[in-house]
Amino acid sequence: MPKRSNHDTEFERMAVKPHKTSQASQDAGTGFTQQCADVAQMSIMEKAMQDKLTQSMQAGIEDGWNARLEEAKGDEKVTQAQIDAQEDKKQFDDDDGLEAMRAKRRQQMKEAHEKKLKYQGLGHGFYTEIEEEAFLKTVTASERCVVHFYHKGFEKCKIMDMHIGRMVKKFLGTRFVKLDVERCGFFVDKLNIQTLPCAVVFNDGVAKGRQTGFDGLGGDEFKTIQLAYVFKCLDGIEEEFEPEDEVDFQ
Repeated sequence: MPKRSNHDTEFERMAVKPHKTSQASQDAGTGFTQQCADVAQMSIMEKAMQDKLTQSMQAGIEDGWNARLEEAKGDEKVTQAQIDAQEDKKQFDDDDGLEAMRAKRRQQMKEAHEKKLKYQGLGHGFYTEIEEEAFLKTVTASERCVVHFYHKGFEKCKIMDMHIGRMVKKFLGTRFVKLDVERCGFFVDKLNIQTLPCAVVFNDGVAKGRQTGFDGLGGDEFKTIQLAYVFKCLDGIEEEFEPEDEVDFQ
């Protein structure tokens, strides 16, 4: 292959001039460019129309979907209302549930009746006087027992008797008895009975506390409910009540 000379030829040193194009060629080029521009413009318009159409379609879809959601919500409310109605109906028409409640009620009534018979068998519901020989048997036989140690010549003992006599029918869970201090010297000494009247509360034979005289009751004119509440606070009464309650002891 011949070696290239290090010097440029005359031809190579000539300036390059742009080729002239004919008018027809220019017009043809201009027409093509315009066509390209027109095509581009149409493409932009078509895209815009397509976008608008797509947007409209999307809006329609969303509107339709929202409408279905609203309809579904309406159906849900109705369904929930129906469910509530069915549950209410089931609550009152459930034979098994009602029968279970009736059975429980019957059992409670049976137990209450059996307890009442047990209490009556132990002498509850009556205010009786006992002898010293029956003291231990009396206070241990019943879960709750109140023993009034009295003297027949003391007027305050008669007031205590009156109030205890009112309680016996209201508080069937307690055995109420009284014991003449002149005839039970042994237990008077053992229990250190010094002031009369004195009512001692027993739980299963164990002395839990006492009401001595009318201390804390506000004098001789106290109400039966006040004395009863003292016994209750010493766990001498089973039934529930408050000292402010209006209880008919007649």
